[in-house]
Amino acid sequence: MKIVAEEKKIVMGLYFVTLLASLLSIVDNVPLTGILLKVKYLYVIAIAFFYVKDGIFVWNRRFYFAFGLVVVHTVLYGLIFINPIIEGLSQVHFEQLATCYLIVLFTVLYVYKKQCYTEVLEMSWLALAVMILWCAFTHPGDFVNPIYFVNIFSRMERFRAPFGMGDVNFCGNYCLYMLIVSVLVGMEWKKQKKKVDKRIRYVVLFVNFVALYMLFSTASRSAILSMALFVGVGLLLRYKDILWKHWRVIVAVAGGLTVVALAVLIPTGVLADIWVQSNREGNMSINFPYFVLHGDFMNGMGYMDNAGFLNQMFGYATTAMDVYYLYIVFSTGILGSVLIFGQMIYLLYCLLRYSKTEGRDQALSLFTMMLFYAVWQVNYMNCRYWTGIVHMVVLFMFLLRIEEEKDTYLIQLKRR
Repeated sequence: MKIVAEEKKIVMGLYFVTLLASLLSIVDNVPLTGILLKVKYLYVIAIAFFYVKDGIFVWNRRFYFAFGLVVVHTVLYGLIFINPIIEGLSQVHFEQLATCYLIVLFTVLYVYKKQCYTEVLEMSWLALAVMILWCAFTHPGDFVNPIYFVNIFSRMERFRAPFGMGDVNFCGNYCLYMLIVSVLVGMEWKKQKKKVDKRIRYVVLFVNFVALYMLFSTASRSAILSMALFVGVGLLLRYKDILWKHWRVIVAVAGGLTVVALAVLIPTGVLADIWVQSNREGNMSINFPYFVLHGDFMNGMGYMDNAGFLNQMFGYATTAMDVYYLYIVFSTGILGSVLIFGQMIYLLYCLLRYSKTEGRDQALSLFTMMLFYAVWQVNYMNCRYWTGIVHMVVLFMFLLRIEEEKDTYLIQLKRR
């Protein structure tokens, strides 16, 4: 047992180093970023070794089906249906996605087999905490005076600080996941009735405060609203029994407020102005005509990182592709969209159908937030943000935990 415990510490340590290296690789004042970007390849080899070395393998049809859909999508559009104009960028994108999925695959299977879900969440939190503190202490001038937080939802008047990450939305994403993982870790500690030293609690509270302050300093509206949605859905699921008793009153009040809001926002043009000011309007008005001009509706314009749209790599005057749903349609067409949206529907079905499975409420809160966040960022199960590893681990662990039909098996292969 001691050997197993030591092995888990080694693997979790490697996971921490890999995630931290990937996160820090985008910060402007971190040295040796080229080396940091390569750490993940070593982790893939290490985690694969530790997973297979005892000859015990995990089988679960739900997990492999949901995971397989994104893998098939990546193979089709990273190796087969390639636009020659962006072939080099497609190959780079495929390499990054393939590495990300290998990390997730072996990490999830190892975590399930060795029952170290709490540990992987703790290491995720620690990696995010180190990155957040590095950016905070090396960019102290980026903290925005809280007086100006009232202007966060005003495009023209808000102040935005990237904390060395180049794009403020990257910083917003990492702060968002810092806070979410804190919630998930806290729930695991509470479930296990784990006694946590007061000094650790104070450190966690301090880091979370810094992350929250940084999140508002980025004025990343998509991240802030996503955080609110995550908390809101979590509270609804926690108190669903109480709310269900008064569902008529809640529906009536919510419906009335929605009607009033729409009656005010639509005629005055405020609702349309919010969409235009979000910089997402060009995803349709500018990029859609070029998608039509390209003509390959089945397979799209070509699969690469969404930054290629902003850099006009297709040869057209395309603009930033920030809406994930449109990004998938325009880059991989109807066939690619069926695969990705099919996986979304399947995951949502499992989350709703198997409500008694351990960790369901946390996974559903996170998944709901992801679906909303994808309206504003290209972040669904990819490596655009390396925090994608975290939410994939949480969601796929939920699938492995479904026990109603005894779908998860540990298979022992006999050695010669």
